[in-house]
Amino acid sequence: MSELIGSKTDSKLFSGLVFILGFSMLFPEYIAPLFVFALYIYFIVHFKKTGRNAKLGDIGKVFFTYTVYMLVSSIWSDSHLSSVLVALLWMGCMLTYILVANVVNTKDKLKMAITAINISAGVIGLIAIAEIVSFNLHRKYEFLPIIPNPLFYGFNGKVFELIPVEIINKQYASRASATFDNPLILATYLVISIPFCAYGSVYFRHSASRKISRVCLVFSIGGVICTFSRGAYIAVALSIIMMLISNKRIFKKLFPFVIVLAIAIPIALSLRYQNSNVDYLSSNNNRLDIWKYSIKMFIHNPIYGLGAGTDNIHTILRDEYGLDRSHTHNLFLQVIVEGGVIGFVFLVLIIRTIIHKLVRLYTLKEERYRPYAVVYTASFIAFITISMFEFTLQSAKEMMIFFIVLGLIEATSRMETDQLQLADDDLFEYEEISEEDFEEAQKRSLLKF
Repeated sequence: MSELIGSKTDSKLFSGLVFILGFSMLFPEYIAPLFVFALYIYFIVHFKKTGRNAKLGDIGKVFFTYTVYMLVSSIWSDSHLSSVLVALLWMGCMLTYILVANVVNTKDKLKMAITAINISAGVIGLIAIAEIVSFNLHRKYEFLPIIPNPLFYGFNGKVFELIPVEIINKQYASRASATFDNPLILATYLVISIPFCAYGSVYFRHSASRKISRVCLVFSIGGVICTFSRGAYIAVALSIIMMLISNKRIFKKLFPFVIVLAIAIPIALSLRYQNSNVDYLSSNNNRLDIWKYSIKMFIHNPIYGLGAGTDNIHTILRDEYGLDRSHTHNLFLQVIVEGGVIGFVFLVLIIRTIIHKLVRLYTLKEERYRPYAVVYTASFIAFITISMFEFTLQSAKEMMIFFIVLGLIEATSRMETDQLQLADDDLFEYEEISEEDFEEAQKRSLLKF
C-alpha cells in the first residue's frame, strides 16, 4: 500500500519545482542553484507540517556518502578551498534530486515535470540556434548585431571578479553556448534532455502536448548541432537509436529525426572545419595527451586521489606537462584522479544502483512503467557517451539536470513499488499507470505518424 500522509496540498511546492525544471536553466550558473536552495527550505518546512520526511532513496544514499568523501578529500588536496567549494556545490545541487524524488509523486506530476524539461530544452536550443545564425549573418552583413555567446558573457565577467576562485569567462562566437558558460556544458545539458522531448513526442496523450514536445525536440537537436560537439552528436544518435530499438512500432515516429541528424551532422562538421582554425586531428591528439597524463596522475596518487575539484589537475597539466587544460575531458578519469580507488568504488556503486533501478522499471507492474524506463535509459546512455569525451559534472547546471534525471528515476520507482508520500488533496489526483494506458499506447503505435 502507498504511504499516504499529510493534510495540505503540495500544489505550491510542485509549482516551484516546475519553475526550476522549466526556467532555472535560462539563468546563469551562479543563479540557477539559488532557486533550488530557496525551494528546499520551503519543502522541508512543508513536509514537516504534513508529517512527512524527505527520503533519500538508494541512489541518494550512495551519492550523499560520495559527496561527504569529496568534502573530506579537501584535507589532502593542494587546493583546500577549491575542494571544499566543489564538495559543497555537489551537496547543494543534490538537493534537486531530493526535491524531484519526493515531490513528483503522481502520474500527472511526472508528465508535467517532463513537459517542463522539454520546454526548457527547446527554448535553450532555440537560443543556441539564434546565436549561430546571428554570428554567420554578421560575418556577411557586418551591420547586423551578434547575440552574445554565451548569452550572459558581459554580466558573467563582472560577477566572476567577485568570486574567490578563478573561473574562465570566454566567448565562443562560432560554437553555441546559449545560457551556459561554454558549448560543451550546453551540449551535456541538451543530450540529457533530448530523450525526454522524444518521449513527449510519442507518449503524451494530448495532441497539443505532443506537438509542443516535437517542436522542442527539433529546437534541442538544432541546439546540439550548433555546439559542434562530436561527442554530443554520438550521444544523441545512440540515445535515439536505443529508443527506436526499444519499440520499433512506437518510435518509428522518431525516425524522421534520425534522417535529420544523418544529414545535419556532416554539414555541421564541415562548416565548423571551414570556419575554425582548429585542426580536428590536433584536437584529438591533445585530448589523448590529457588522458595519458591523467592516468599518470592516478598512478602517482592511486588510493585517495588528488582531492575534489579541477584546480589540482589543472595545475599539474599546466606546470608538469605543458597543457593549459582545466580537467581530464573524461568524467570517469576525473573521478578516479580526484578520488583514487575509493572514488572508483563509489563510481561503480552509483552506476550499479542506477542500473538496478532501471531494470526494475522495465520488469515490474507488468511492464507498465517500461516507457519511462526507456526514456531514462536513453538519457543515461547519452550522458555516459558524452562523458567519455568531456567532464560532464563540472558546473552547477550540469549537476542539476543530472540530479533531476536521477530524481525522476527514484520518483518513478516509488510509484512502481507503492512507496509514495501524498498530501490528502493528492489522493484524489493520484492515478497509477493502468493497463488501459499501456494498451492505448500500443494501439497508437499502429497509427501512422
